[in-house]
Amino acid sequence: MPSIKDLKKRIGTVKNTQQTTRAMKMVSAAKLRRAQDAILANRPYAKQLRHLLKLVSSQPNIQAKGKLIQSEGAEAENRKILLLVVTSDRGLCGGFNSNVIRGTQRWVKKHRERGEVHLAFVGRKGYEFFRGRKDFAMDQYFPEAGGKVTFAKARKLADGLIGKFVDGQFHEVHVIYNEFKNAVSQIVRTEQFLPLALDAASESSDAVAPMLIVKPATQAIFDSLVDKSFATQLFRMMLDSQASEHGARMSAMENATKNAGGMIKKLTLQYNKQRQAGITKELLEIIAGSESQKAS
Repeated sequence: MPSIKDLKKRIGTVKNTQQTTRAMKMVSAAKLRRAQDAILANRPYAKQLRHLLKLVSSQPNIQAKGKLIQSEGAEAENRKILLLVVTSDRGLCGGFNSNVIRGTQRWVKKHRERGEVHLAFVGRKGYEFFRGRKDFAMDQYFPEAGGKVTFAKARKLADGLIGKFVDGQFHEVHVIYNEFKNAVSQIVRTEQFLPLALDAASESSDAVAPMLIVKPATQAIFDSLVDKSFATQLFRMMLDSQASEHGARMSAMENATKNAGGMIKKLTLQYNKQRQAGITKELLEIIAGSESQKAS
């Protein structure tokens, strides 16, 4: 049984931990508000860009069968596939990273029959987990893409992935990340990044595509939209992951603060019981000594 001194010291340690977790929760809450505003502002733009890309591609005389565009009847087997795993650089965010890691393991196991799957990484946690595991093929770690998400980082990363695809290193590129729903809910998503699937580029259900008048030229507009689409969609995924990380960390630190409070109450009760027992023992010893003197 720990002594009163040990209990008092432990209570102080838990209180210090509680102060730290409370401060981390407040910091994460402030970052979450900014990240949430960023992703909510970006989603409509990314959605409309994909819709516009599909709309323009449906116009006559558009050469949409480029290497970056998914063609019908593509070979589904014996392909080299790259999966970009988006995690965080830091921990203390609940199941944020572990959910993506488990999702990656399931996805790789499911798609190995189609070809050779390689892993690329944004975020130190995912890279450190899979590094050295012989049952997973590693490709590249992008440490410069971690930290605060910017469009410049997303564009540079997108150009790197497109370069690997165009050079023939991989036939497909997919991205697995946490999609932000709210502060306490994130969903692991896997999206095909390359080649671009125009049939899935928009949620619109228009039966007939309207005839458009495009200046300066429809093909030039289409090519420009294709280039912009990759960076924009990757930027959206990275913003989703960033907001999910802050939300997960805020929830984890809130739970840690509550657990620390419960532990403090439990330790304080134990401390008071032992202190009271010590006082009672001293009183009994004093009474016993007094009685023995009277008897003598």
